[in-house]
Amino acid sequence: MPRQSESPYGESVHVELAHAKVNLGLKVLGTREDGYHDILSVFQSVTLADQLWFHLSDQARLSCSDPSLPTNADNLALKALSLFQNEVRDRASLPALHLHLEKSIPVGAGLGGGSSDAAATLRGLNTICGQPLDTPSLLSLAAVVGSDVPFCLLEGTALVSGRGERIEPLRWASARPFYFSLVFPEVFVSTKWAYDSLAPCLTTFSPYHRFISSLRGGRVDMTGLLEVIENDFQSVVERANPIVAELVSEFDRKGALCSSMTGTGSTAYGIFDDRIAALAVCDELKAAGHRSFFCELYCP
Repeated sequence: MPRQSESPYGESVHVELAHAKVNLGLKVLGTREDGYHDILSVFQSVTLADQLWFHLSDQARLSCSDPSLPTNADNLALKALSLFQNEVRDRASLPALHLHLEKSIPVGAGLGGGSSDAAATLRGLNTICGQPLDTPSLLSLAAVVGSDVPFCLLEGTALVSGRGERIEPLRWASARPFYFSLVFPEVFVSTKWAYDSLAPCLTTFSPYHRFISSLRGGRVDMTGLLEVIENDFQSVVERANPIVAELVSEFDRKGALCSSMTGTGSTAYGIFDDRIAALAVCDELKAAGHRSFFCELYCP
């Protein structure tokens, strides 16, 4: 059951957590005929999360604690609401709902916040309506909303390929704990710009690609993965925004087992096996004026 704290709009009928997503490596394998790109990435949910409250209302609407986030039809949560409503119209009665979103995940940071909010909307609506849709049906709706939404619906750890619609759940080979220090340098990277800026010829023969191809039985060794993590967008974003490279290097100086960038940026992260060290780096980054977050793996 997700944790629940007090909503600014009073009693709610349901609450969902929308967990952030970190890319443990990201390869772009080429352009598809439909204009999208084929990717290869290990997606990992972390404990940094938005909270989404569902309130009974006289009309469907969305409010948000972050005034910079649009709450009109462009918001993926409202798109998910509309698609769900159309899908279950003949099977379930959906009351008018006021969705209130408390943002903790930075907007435009490459952490999948919008996709996760949309996925939480689908999960919450399905619960409120008595589970009229099974998981495959929800995943189909999620894929219409956005490429990362199907993974965010399931959460956990997965190998993601295609345009993001092919999801292979993974399990870590050991229970060894790992901790994340995330830092968002307030640099907003356009996904379109990032893809347009990639070199036209992308090779699949990289250590990361070979490691992923060697996975068997849905189990992955974190230590082995950390040795080969690479993000095809990182060098592009770092050239345009040197602060990202500086922050990645800072994690290396502080003893991170691995440091990289998630998604198309601009959030950088360091992975530690020492909780105290990860917390200390977060505190130092916050003291220097950066938005930094400590979190752990989230595997439901």
